[in-house]
Amino acid sequence: MTLEKKILSLEEFLQMDKENEHRLEYFDGEVVYLESPSVEHQRVLLNIAAEFRNYFRGKSCEVFISPLDVWLTNKEKTTKVKVQPDLIVICDKTGLMENAYEGVPALVIEIISTSNQAHDRIRKYSTYMEFGINEYWMVNPELKTVEVYVLEEDEYKQAAIYKGSDCAASQIFDGLNIHLKEVFSKN
Repeated sequence: MTLEKKILSLEEFLQMDKENEHRLEYFDGEVVYLESPSVEHQRVLLNIAAEFRNYFRGKSCEVFISPLDVWLTNKEKTTKVKVQPDLIVICDKTGLMENAYEGVPALVIEIISTSNQAHDRIRKYSTYMEFGINEYWMVNPELKTVEVYVLEEDEYKQAAIYKGSDCAASQIFDGLNIHLKEVFSKN
């Protein structure tokens, strides 16, 4: 996934976003164009989403997959940020709108590829930490790993790196364990 960047005001971005068919993210003036995900990316996302959906069925939190615009907000930040995470878990549903969510998801998952690693590992990692997202998973289909980070005292701490036949375990949702063999299965 190659990323192209452009600087715009929020008003310019909102107009551009309406008229554009590309997936766009906005980081306080900087626009990032996201390419379409690969087949493997979509396969892994679908496998994870199925596991998350099963876990959250009947619970108060809800799972959403990309593309869903997420406007990160909280009381302390005046920065305007719009992202499109691959998967989010929302527990505070007051920010849900018809085509977007405004607020702070409880958990975010990004599926990384060689071409977007810096964006997910640096830009999104620091942004998600700054806005107080409690748990961040980075899924690497190439290495078949899942890295889990949990927010402690306003900083992410790496809880674990899962691989092989491991089960990736959420640190904030008790009993949410995802079998990596299922995540990286091609069937």
